[in-house]
Amino acid sequence: MASELLTSHDMARLYCEACSGCGDCCCGMGDTIHLDPCDICALTRNLCRDFSSLLTDTVALHEERGLVLPHLRMKETKDGNTQCPFLDADRRCSIHAFRPGLCRLFPLGRNYDPQTLSFSYFVVPEGCDMPGKAKIRISKWLGIPDLPKYERFVADWHFYIRDVQEMLAKTEDPAYRKALSMFVLKVFFLTPYDPDRDFYELFSLRLREARTVL
Repeated sequence: MASELLTSHDMARLYCEACSGCGDCCCGMGDTIHLDPCDICALTRNLCRDFSSLLTDTVALHEERGLVLPHLRMKETKDGNTQCPFLDADRRCSIHAFRPGLCRLFPLGRNYDPQTLSFSYFVVPEGCDMPGKAKIRISKWLGIPDLPKYERFVADWHFYIRDVQEMLAKTEDPAYRKALSMFVLKVFFLTPYDPDRDFYELFSLRLREARTVL
């Protein structure tokens, strides 16, 4: 990869005082803002809505190498474009405090290492064209409490999904493919996360059980 690989302790040119929150990076994203279990847990807890309710207006499903997974559902605007359903009338993020991980990450990307089952960060070339960026520590940019736990979750989820997709690629049985995909949806998204318990603890328990299926 051409871009420098970084850790959350490193500094990167991400912060821009001139940014007025134009919302351009929240528009026309199609189905690219993929949502993981942590994102869905945050949305359901803070909006007091279950996953099925979110599917009616703000979340949609897409197929990714045979696996059905959620993403933010863009909504059409009066000018014929699309934007995040959580942008308010002033084009500001109405869920900024609990926005999805990919939103926090931008304009960073993740480079996953299958040898260490971990990942590094990198600055996406031309990810944001706002000039005059200053360096900021990546951990501060992300603003995620318990960042080491979150990073472990991100890696565990990525490699679990990779393993499921590899299993799906090995079978042509449509019933099995559908059952496995629905199993992932039910275990990690449709089943609510107890609001009184730590998300990472609950996810680890579900992941341990889900891997027995593989």
